[in-house]
Amino acid sequence: MNAVSRFFYLQSAIYAPRIYGFLYRLTNRKTSVWLGSLFHSIGKKRLLELWKDERPDLIIHTFPQLAADELRRHDNHGIPTFTVMTDYVLHSRWIHPSTTGYFVASESLKKALSAAGVPDHRISVTGIPLREQFSKPVSREDLCKQYGLDSSRRYVLIMAGAYGVQASVRSMIDVVLKDTECDLIVVCGKNDKLKYNVDAAYGGLDRVRVLAYAERVHELMVLADCMLTKAGGITLTEALALSLPAIVYRPLPGQERGNADYLVGIGAIGVAYRKEQLSVQLRLALDSSHAERMREAMAEAYRGDSAQLICYEALSFDGLVDGATPGIVTSDRKAVSVHV
Repeated sequence: MNAVSRFFYLQSAIYAPRIYGFLYRLTNRKTSVWLGSLFHSIGKKRLLELWKDERPDLIIHTFPQLAADELRRHDNHGIPTFTVMTDYVLHSRWIHPSTTGYFVASESLKKALSAAGVPDHRISVTGIPLREQFSKPVSREDLCKQYGLDSSRRYVLIMAGAYGVQASVRSMIDVVLKDTECDLIVVCGKNDKLKYNVDAAYGGLDRVRVLAYAERVHELMVLADCMLTKAGGITLTEALALSLPAIVYRPLPGQERGNADYLVGIGAIGVAYRKEQLSVQLRLALDSSHAERMREAMAEAYRGDSAQLICYEALSFDGLVDGATPGIVTSDRKAVSVHV
């Protein structure tokens, strides 16, 4: 099922984004108990195997496949189950009647969950958790030396996503090369074909550096003056954490469009659907005064220490941790299983 769903996502994102958007909207509605139970039952067998090995005291979902909640509904196992929502927009598949509590990115998302019938006391606005590296200061000067880059140059970072599903990478490169004097760092993800094609077309240019999948994305973001990206909730939150002006180009219908619309609405990022719009958004993001306004909006939207806060609140539920300090969980605490 994982292989099939991943293949469908990649192919629809590249060749039929409208179909993907249609299916997203079609499934974003209140369904029958039977259909919802069927959807969330996928993976129950594997989860039961993990259950026997781990004997968890608490379970956290980070993906809207809520098998542990479905087990709780049927078996009343009594183990608290929490959901960390990793987008800025609500989809009905995140909701399950047996979920103990939700951790969400924003007040507006909390209101949407509440309007969908989830009691307010079960929703905490914590932000989206990021890796620890995004909270540690890094010297841009040192990174330029490490990557062999000229610190006096300005850089635009293009992120095609983990699987390189951004079909408009070449369009973005062309606009940056034509309309700015910036150099380019292009991250193609795990899409070898995309990297090969981009290398073949632009690899000989001094202004373009092409990379495959990048583990240390936070370093590339520190190097950049602006980022062009898909509208994944994690990637956009990383940009907020580092105050990096970001532009979403042609967001996919569905959660990507929702993420982009929310952050554009508060002035934190830019969005473009055509080359002409991208050119305008680039000029704005690279303008110091406009970029500063974007950073102010980013600072307002970003919630630091999200991971620590989520762990503290989840572990504090029903006395799992007594008198704990946020962010400090000692080795004698009870175990937490993460179901992703």
